Amino acid sequence: MEPHKEELRGIATAFGWTWYRMRRLIDAHLKTHGASMARLKVLAFLAEQPRRSTDIASFFDLAPRTVTQSIDALEQNGLVLRSPVVSDRRAKLVQITESGRAMLAHGMPLYDAIVGRTFGSLTADELAGLDAAIVHLHQIVDQLEKEVGIRQGRGVASGDNA
Repeated sequence: MEPHKEELRGIATAFGWTWYRMRRLIDAHLKTHGASMARLKVLAFLAEQPRRSTDIASFFDLAPRTVTQSIDALEQNGLVLRSPVVSDRRAKLVQITESGRAMLAHGMPLYDAIVGRTFGSLTADELAGLDAAIVHLHQIVDQLEKEVGIRQGRGVASGDNA
């Protein structure tokens, strides 16, 4: 492997592992307060608007069965509810409940605390550079997804919290 490729792989791997460790740390912090990253990400997605479970599975690139199990658990805890889709009687619309919104409101500051301690340790210049790099990489990934026919993920713009 060329030296440049080794360097790129090393940087990409370091980035991936650092983000994985941050997510694991955030999840551990949330679990001590009765929440989880898995719950919060679905609740945050549903807070934007009600969705069908197939939309949730597609967005998060999860198996339909995994989403069904997740929604079952959220529904059993009163965090979401299912209602019929008028145009498709086989489908159900999943929407966040007030209890779900309360969990999201409780969980997001816990998430923000870890993000604040990690990203907040960067200088303003470092943050600006990281933001610019992420926007640039997002645009490249958009293009690569188009080239291989993968459904594009959620847009990222400067300052997005996605």
